[in-house]
Amino acid sequence: MKFITFDSSTKALSVALAEGELPTDFTIKASTTTLGKRQHGQTLAPAVENILKQVDWKMSDIDAIIVGNGPGSYTGLRIGVTFAKVWANATKLPLYSVSSLALMAGSASKQTDFVLPIMDARRQTAYTALYQYDNQAVLQAVEYDQHIKFEEFLAKIKKHINPNRELTLIGTDIDEFVEMASRQLPTTKLIVIDDWNAYPHTVHAFGKVPWTQIEEPPLLAPNYAHATLAEQEWAEKSDSDTLNPDELIDFK
Repeated sequence: MKFITFDSSTKALSVALAEGELPTDFTIKASTTTLGKRQHGQTLAPAVENILKQVDWKMSDIDAIIVGNGPGSYTGLRIGVTFAKVWANATKLPLYSVSSLALMAGSASKQTDFVLPIMDARRQTAYTALYQYDNQAVLQAVEYDQHIKFEEFLAKIKKHINPNRELTLIGTDIDEFVEMASRQLPTTKLIVIDDWNAYPHTVHAFGKVPWTQIEEPPLLAPNYAHATLAEQEWAEKSDSDTLNPDELIDFK
């Protein structure tokens, strides 16, 4: 089978291809993650077209679609999920969703005890979760994706993290959150990944991160975790980064 996965939940746009039988017998054919100005409505379709050309595939060659489903940017998620739904519905392909936080967590070493991805949601709140690798080196959620005051989340996860365990924090611009973790978990060894590897890289969807099949693709909704009314109204009114699937997608 030929798989494509993409995520547009942050300012990074990530697309990857794999062929074989997931989650164990497969080959990663191509992957790309680029940083931009969140103009994913203009760049997602060309990015998909370009990566398919790299391996001499067409959209009609794809057997299954995996989409990053958030949490993250309201507009970015809407664009990525809409693209995936239209594609899957038009071609009757199986559609799967994957947590964007889990895609971030996939950059952590498999030897770490716990992984804590962080997306800054302002005012000392975050989109976050707690993950742990299982015996097959696949990330499993210990605390599921949520929007929460970060101090409260740290208090919640203390029951999982014994003294002297290793916790990997992953995210961009997370110095404030690292300081909070240092105060609340003084006996925990903290590893910080805050560079390019901290973005949701879709290549991790192949073998490292679990995904969920969507039985009715048209009904898939992004996992915003939290979106303020102001954010929703702004996204709906903004026409600077919109996606018209009928114009952008050629399934041949």
